[in-house]
Amino acid sequence: MHLANPAGTITGAIYISIEAGILLAAAFMLTRRLWLSIGFHMAWNYTQSAIFSGIVSGSISEPGLIRSNIRGPEVLTGGSFGLESSVLAFAFCTATGLVLLMMAVRRGRIVPAPWKRSTS
Repeated sequence: MHLANPAGTITGAIYISIEAGILLAAAFMLTRRLWLSIGFHMAWNYTQSAIFSGIVSGSISEPGLIRSNIRGPEVLTGGSFGLESSVLAFAFCTATGLVLLMMAVRRGRIVPAPWKRSTS
């Protein structure tokens, strides 16, 4: 879906698929509810756009509370797609997702697929 945005890029879509996929899925696995995943997504988008006036997933930047001017190499800033396409966000969100996933495993929250569950 993010590829349809005005400045959508393949790199951005791949990064979001991995970083947000792991993070949001692990948040669901840990809590077995959607509230944490939805909260992460809303907080990320709100903080980027409404507070820091940043670009969210290749969309157009709107003025927010703070007018930030992020400059530097595209690999660090995400370029026209926004921070989600940066190596920094990729590393931070993926690492956080892996920590949540480890917590879910330790708490026994991983549920087998329906076809692998015992029917006894």
